[in-house]
Amino acid sequence: MSDKQWYYFDPENQQQGPFSIGEIRQFIAEGILNHQSFLWHDGLTTWTAANKIAGVLATPAPAPDPVDSTNLNKRTSPNPGPGGKTFPVPSVKKSSFGLFITSYLIGFFLLAVGLLIILSASAQNAREEREGGPDFSQIEEVGNPTDRSAPQKEDSRRLSELKSQTMVGIGVLIASGFGFIFGGIYSYIILFRAWKIIQVGGARTSPGKAAGLLLIPIFNFYWIFVAYYGWAIDWTRIRSSYSNLMATPRAPSGTFLAGSIFVILFFPIGVFFFFWMISQMCKVINHMASAYALSRPLSKGLTGTKDY
Repeated sequence: MSDKQWYYFDPENQQQGPFSIGEIRQFIAEGILNHQSFLWHDGLTTWTAANKIAGVLATPAPAPDPVDSTNLNKRTSPNPGPGGKTFPVPSVKKSSFGLFITSYLIGFFLLAVGLLIILSASAQNAREEREGGPDFSQIEEVGNPTDRSAPQKEDSRRLSELKSQTMVGIGVLIASGFGFIFGGIYSYIILFRAWKIIQVGGARTSPGKAAGLLLIPIFNFYWIFVAYYGWAIDWTRIRSSYSNLMATPRAPSGTFLAGSIFVILFFPIGVFFFFWMISQMCKVINHMASAYALSRPLSKGLTGTKDY
């Protein structure tokens, strides 16, 4: 064991090492690590809690080798967190807030363009109706021949142009709908993943219910408080209960509550709160996804195996 190179995860889910077994034992004695801290060395198939590895805790180290401060990447607080409990990070895919917000921005842009095209066509049509067509009465009174074919063709051409312009505007409006639909679907995916990562911490509902019940009309006025405000409460509780979550992004429950209220009562302001809530969820999801990738047995680094 003495010739092994040891690694551990700090409370910010950052891999630290390599260290000797003497240094690892000293970290445990100082409180930098605890009995449930995950350790790894070449020969272990996966990251393992310190109390599960024979020889790490059983052999005291009354006079460990002095710790080289330049080798210690990060020294953490002697208090690893409430009870030293470690949250079992679940497998979750990352979520892109940029993709979410871009779909909505494209939808709003196309909506504005489509409305502008239709309103422009309507205004042009109304203006021509007010101005009226050509006056042929004077020509008929003096006996000149009256040829209405040219004006009729011109009016027909203008009417065709207005119809075409209106159809283009309608097409742009339909295209904007696809942007909103994609953004809405992706927001449900993000909500599902946000609830998935807190299930082992005693979440108040399941990911499927959190996202699915928002689709029920009228009932979703109540459920939005569970889906978003409730998630923020649960995440805050879980985050403060596990030592390895202390450095994760926060989700202020008060702001989530305000966002849920504004989404229902005053959507123009609520939409900005909604975007903010989704951005905070994405931050937490992505942090946990990175932590899960690091908690694997260094599959793409030390062990040489691929993580599927």
